[in-house]
Amino acid sequence: MSKSENKLKELSLEQKYKVLLKKVQSGTVVEYATNYLSKDVDVSSKTDVAVTIAAILGQEDLVKQVADELVAVICKFISSGPTSCLRELSNHYIHSIKQNKITTGNFEILGNVLLLLAERKEKISCDGEEFTSLEYRSHLVNNICNIRWNSRIVLALGQALLDLCLSDKEMSFVIDKITSSLCLLQLVEVPQMVHSLLVAASKGCHKNVVLGVLKFFNDTDALQRNDEDGNMASDPASDLSQAEGTSLLHISFAVKHDQELGKTFVQQMKAAKALSPFTCGLALSLAQHDRFSEQVLLSLKSAVVKSVKSASLWKSSKFVSSIMKEEPNINSLLNKVLLKSNEGWDHVTEGLIKLGFTLMDCAGPESDSGSYILEECYKVHMHCRKTVFTELLNRVVTSTPLTDTHYTSLLLKICKRSVQLLLAHSNKLKDSLPNIPLIPLSNARTVLQALVPVMRYDSTFRDAAILVFKKSLFSKSPDSRRIAVFGFTEMMKKFKVGENYSQSSQLSCSQVQVHLLVTDDINEAVCTEILLLLKRGLSQQGTIRSDIYDRLPGILSQNCKLYPMLLRLLDDRLSAVYEEDTGILPPLKLGDCLSVLPDQTLLREPLMDMLRAVFKCTDMVRNREPEECAKLDDMLESILCRTAKCDLEDWELDKAADFSASGVGARNTVTALSLIATLEVALENVLLRGRGTSESGEQFKKVFRQMYSVHELLNEKHSGRGKKPARSGAPYFSLSGVDCLLQYLIVNDMSEHEEFVGNLKTVSNLLTWTFGILSEHLKKLTGENNVESSKEISFTLGSVMKSLISHLKVEKSLHREQASSLLHRCVQTITSYHAAWLEEFCETAAESMSDMWNQLSLLFDSSVQSEDFTESQSLLACLNLLQTPCDKHQPLEDSLTALLDHANLSSGFARDVVSVLLASKRLSTTDLSLHVSLSRDILTVVGDIEVEEDETLDTEVQHKVVTENSAVKVAGVVVSSLDTVLSDIEWVTQQGHKDDDSSDALCQYLMDAGSVLGVLLTCKIPRSSPPIDLLSRAVKKFYNTFTLLIKQESARDKVSDHHDVLKSVEQLARQVGGSTNQRVYSFLIYLEQREEESGGRVGAATIRRQAVSVPGIVYAIEQTERNLIILSKKLGTVDLMENFKRSTARDFKIEMAVLEQKLNKHPEDEGTEQPKKKKKRNQE
Repeated sequence: MSKSENKLKELSLEQKYKVLLKKVQSGTVVEYATNYLSKDVDVSSKTDVAVTIAAILGQEDLVKQVADELVAVICKFISSGPTSCLRELSNHYIHSIKQNKITTGNFEILGNVLLLLAERKEKISCDGEEFTSLEYRSHLVNNICNIRWNSRIVLALGQALLDLCLSDKEMSFVIDKITSSLCLLQLVEVPQMVHSLLVAASKGCHKNVVLGVLKFFNDTDALQRNDEDGNMASDPASDLSQAEGTSLLHISFAVKHDQELGKTFVQQMKAAKALSPFTCGLALSLAQHDRFSEQVLLSLKSAVVKSVKSASLWKSSKFVSSIMKEEPNINSLLNKVLLKSNEGWDHVTEGLIKLGFTLMDCAGPESDSGSYILEECYKVHMHCRKTVFTELLNRVVTSTPLTDTHYTSLLLKICKRSVQLLLAHSNKLKDSLPNIPLIPLSNARTVLQALVPVMRYDSTFRDAAILVFKKSLFSKSPDSRRIAVFGFTEMMKKFKVGENYSQSSQLSCSQVQVHLLVTDDINEAVCTEILLLLKRGLSQQGTIRSDIYDRLPGILSQNCKLYPMLLRLLDDRLSAVYEEDTGILPPLKLGDCLSVLPDQTLLREPLMDMLRAVFKCTDMVRNREPEECAKLDDMLESILCRTAKCDLEDWELDKAADFSASGVGARNTVTALSLIATLEVALENVLLRGRGTSESGEQFKKVFRQMYSVHELLNEKHSGRGKKPARSGAPYFSLSGVDCLLQYLIVNDMSEHEEFVGNLKTVSNLLTWTFGILSEHLKKLTGENNVESSKEISFTLGSVMKSLISHLKVEKSLHREQASSLLHRCVQTITSYHAAWLEEFCETAAESMSDMWNQLSLLFDSSVQSEDFTESQSLLACLNLLQTPCDKHQPLEDSLTALLDHANLSSGFARDVVSVLLASKRLSTTDLSLHVSLSRDILTVVGDIEVEEDETLDTEVQHKVVTENSAVKVAGVVVSSLDTVLSDIEWVTQQGHKDDDSSDALCQYLMDAGSVLGVLLTCKIPRSSPPIDLLSRAVKKFYNTFTLLIKQESARDKVSDHHDVLKSVEQLARQVGGSTNQRVYSFLIYLEQREEESGGRVGAATIRRQAVSVPGIVYAIEQTERNLIILSKKLGTVDLMENFKRSTARDFKIEMAVLEQKLNKHPEDEGTEQPKKKKKRNQE
């Protein structure tokens, strides 16, 4: 041994460190260490050198190549060195980590030490104890994980530990330590650590990795969201999104190779209390794998459905809002994921699209979330636009028109938002064009509204569309022809012509350079060619002609410079049926408009549609170019004047005419219906064009009497023949005309038109007819959702409602019942189908929403005082619909509470009062005292099933509204309300995760509901009445909810610690066992007795329902008792079954032979009972 080596041996560790550090600086440390550790010197000296080199490796300024060579030297030495060397090296690392002396992340030596310890057989002494090598390694791992790690060594130390072959317990401990230390890393380092964790998860610790990674990202995301500026001090939100996005990629790749990891992620996602953005993003990443796609999308869909339902219940139930915190809006969560998908989460885009279409396919409230996702994905992500558009177009083509309107609505939104973006899909659009005439008419119209704007910017798409529409216009299918007409007319609206377009324009598409951008010449050419095609369309059957006529005013309103061609077209058509000789009556050749076939008579020329189009178009042109429509105006004036002079004989209709079902009779029927529609058009134009003059009043009176005579003639001829002939579609007297007419007849604030109004009021049946026309319009509007016309409709309906309110304010006015019903339908239409324009509707009907509420409330009070309960019912329905938008819950509740003491209310009105009041109570309070008092009043009136019929109950009712006539109907309302309350309790119970106060409140509320149920079960309600089935369902729901509550209490870790909750459960069990159970048994026996007393006159459907409901109730009771026994045993100190009836056998048994015998007695009732015809509610 050299002198220098002997000298090194005698030095302390600190001195050796300085010597070796000089060797590092001189570049000879590797050679020196190799030679020294290979010499035959003292082992302790070599160990000291190895430890010193390990300390040097912890310095930041060490050259990487030198560090790698030193690591190789040490690893070679310890592989054959003594176990004591391993111990000293491990102690050095533990000490250095504790003291934060390691500033770099080189832990390869420590990893080798831990690996070698697993191979040694010697015992190792440490801290006065002896360990085997494996035990000592576990001891080391435990010590390392219990030390606080410096942020600079987390990555390297974690990777070194994860590379070891540790036991499951050790690996679980290491993973928990690493995941809890992720917050110490810089965000750019996190994905690398996550990748190492995912690799280690294959060793059997999937759950630890999943929980740790999810917790870190959820906590970090929450911390970033809570920051006032939206950014953390050192980690901007964009960096976090990038780190999350990269980690999602790692996880997605790892799941491909380790499906257990994917299963664990899915399990944790399902078990999560609430979804976070990262959890949602992770689920969307997994949705790209076929193995997990279905269950992940199903879970996300369930979460969205749950969120939507929870939000609805939270707003509509005071109990739910008092127990549960308001959950974050699912749309806000999806919005965060959408934003992040553009900031590093590119990997989730495909999953987002799948989720969007999955939600859209549900066709429920959750489809709004799906529509939002797809719309935003299309707007933000260029690479997925083609996928979204293609899938959406495919669904539109194959969807059902009545139930799948959300697809066409979304397509319309996307197209309106960015027409230019659609040009990228021109090939797909061209491919889909031939399918458009084959899809349902309503869907095709929406698709064309969306796609026609694209034609202005893509000449090839425009030409292809014109070619398709040309072929469709002469198709065998009537719907295809109507689609072609709609497409052509939509194009004429969008291709606006310039100032120079005139009647002499004869350009066509073949005469202009169609490949140019949008120009006036191209627009003129397109419009001219389409007009020529529409002229040919006017030679087809009546429905096609009607569509063309209906669309012409719309074209003129948006493309006003087309008036020369359109007026000339209408002039030609009207001249063909106009009688030029002014001395001849009638002025129209109605017979020429019919097509008489051997077996039927068809309307070939829809005269009413033509006249309406002429009137509208001339009104639009007259102010700008009066000379252009002079000829048409003269013809129209002549038609109106001569029509007023006609009688039925002039139209070849009189009381002697034949109106049978075939031949001449069928022709006369079609003629009469056409004449009524034509006269309605004439009537409206007399009203609107006459401007309230006395001459127009006389003219209106004559035309109306003529039209009403035809109407009465039809009714008379078809009375007794079954179904009367009716018009197809909406009335030709428009809603605006109805509004104007009602103002003349009711409002009476037009002093300058006094003579005209006087003429109108002398017309008998005019108000009745006007109300009938309004009713038909409201029927048509129900279900419509035409966004473009909703605002106009809201204004018109508001004005109509103002007139109806004025009519009801007049005492003893005619047709009050019909007016109040129409008032209700107006409010229902606007609140249900055009809610976006509700405020405008209210402000049109009154000065403000509050003012309108006050007017309706005064009318309601007046109708109740006058005991006009039919009118009161309609007004109450209006107030009920408007109480939420007008924020008038408490005034309505106070008003209805006062009505509970009225004994003279009709049964139908009493039912409505109680129904609205109970619904309002559900929204405002958790108190069920009203349910209890009403139930006791019902019991007093109908009797107790446990009391003999000859015994009388002399208790007075608390609420006089419950009478012998109304008791059963009120009982149905109370039972239905109780069922809703139990549904609320069941929903809250199913959510779980409640604290003791919430659980205690839940038990108390269920106990209150049980009290109401107990009273209702003893009521002698008629067996055949609807409340019986509702009551059976409520009983089963009550026991199922109680069972679920017991199970949740049994599942707690330390049940006995929750004293308040257990006390409430004990009280509830005492109530159920002491009274509710016995009343349920009595109720079931009562049902059987009532069946026997009725002589077996019970339908088969009723017997079958009972055969299902009764066993369900008995089973629910048994499950409750079973789970109470389990909870009692777990507690050990409380017997929850103390008040329950002890039995050794089942109390109820279904005798199948008896059941079959009963069913065989009623073979004619097999299946369902015959439905009763709907009747008008009789006021008693």
